[in-house]
Amino acid sequence: MIGWMILFLVAGMVLIISEFFLPGAILGGLGVLLVIISTVLGVYSYPGYGVFIVIGELVGVCICAVLGFLLLTRTRAGSYLRLGHAQTAESGYVSAASDLGLLHREAVVLTALRPSGTINTGDKRIDAVSNGIFIEEGTRVRIVEVHGSRVVVEPVETV
Repeated sequence: MIGWMILFLVAGMVLIISEFFLPGAILGGLGVLLVIISTVLGVYSYPGYGVFIVIGELVGVCICAVLGFLLLTRTRAGSYLRLGHAQTAESGYVSAASDLGLLHREAVVLTALRPSGTINTGDKRIDAVSNGIFIEEGTRVRIVEVHGSRVVVEPVETV
């Protein structure tokens, strides 16, 4: 009986590792099923050692999962799963172009800024945020910061 238990355990772990290379949940599901059968056989055959068998097989499955993941990251297929280089401004990457022509322009609030909403600069509607304060609809505001698509406004002081 112990021979079958070990055979099912090893076959299950091999199937779990192969799931990393041939995804689809069939091999992994069969591997988990074989490990469970191995555990049941071990607990049934040696009831006094049931806890140790369960803990040992759980540790073995965790080790196989980590080993499969480490092997996968070193293969050509695994290189497609991770980002090989960083996208930096020095290499020309820009997440969103900043429209610096908006800076210091005045606009009218179309929807209340609490703290985000929509403003109208005269020629276009822009999503904007206030500096944490509530600005009512129809208030005149000045654009004080532009960072990518983030436009920060403040109310214009009236005399």
